[in-house]
Amino acid sequence: METETETGASAPGAAEGLTRGQRREEGLRWFADFIFQPFLWVFVHAHISPNLITILGMALAIVSGYLLATGYVPLAAVFFTLSGILDLVDGYVAKKMDMVSVFGSFLDSVSDRVSDAAIYTGLMVYYLKRAEGMYVGVALAVFLVSFLISYVRARAEALDVTCRAGLMSRPVRMLLLAAGLFFNGLSPWVLKVTLWILLVMLAETLVSRLVEVWRAMER
Repeated sequence: METETETGASAPGAAEGLTRGQRREEGLRWFADFIFQPFLWVFVHAHISPNLITILGMALAIVSGYLLATGYVPLAAVFFTLSGILDLVDGYVAKKMDMVSVFGSFLDSVSDRVSDAAIYTGLMVYYLKRAEGMYVGVALAVFLVSFLISYVRARAEALDVTCRAGLMSRPVRMLLLAAGLFFNGLSPWVLKVTLWILLVMLAETLVSRLVEVWRAMER
C-alpha cells in the first residue's frame, strides 16, 4: 500500500484541524483497521513478513491482469480483490510487527506501480481483442493519470509539502475498479462506465493535488 494509505489507527482527536483530504484518509484508516482486523491478526500471529505480503499482492495483481487479457473477468475480479486486500494490510502489519523500513516503503511503491501496470495492461488487451479502441485509450489514460498522481505526491513529499487533495485515493479507486470488474457480468457497460468515472475522478484528483502543491509553495 502506498504512503497515502499506510498507517495504523490514530487517536480520534488527531483529526481536528486536518484538511478535507487528511480527514478522508483518517476515516479510511479507521474503516480499514476495523474491516481488516481478522487479516491483521492472522498475518501478525503467523509472523508473515510485510514485504512478503507486498510481493504476494503484486503477484496476484499480475495474475489478475493476465486473466483480464485472456477474458476471464470474473476470476480476474477475485484475484484483483485479494491483491487489493494485501495491498491495504501490508503497512498495517509492518506497524503491528514493528517492521517498518525504508526498503519496505520502496518495495511497496514499486509493487503499486507494477500492479497498476499489470491491471491496466490487462484491460487494454481485453478491449483490444474486442476491437474497442476507445476503451483501450480510456484504460491507458486511467493508468497514466494514476501514475502521475503518485508521482506528484512523491515529488511533493520530497519537498516536505502535503499532497492529499482530491476524491480518488488509492483505496477508493481500487474499490471502484473491483466493483466494476465484479458487476461486469451484468452488462459490458458496467466496466466501461466504471473506467470513465475513474478517469474523471482521477483527473480531478490530479488537478486538486497540483493546485494544493502550488498554493503550499506560494506561501
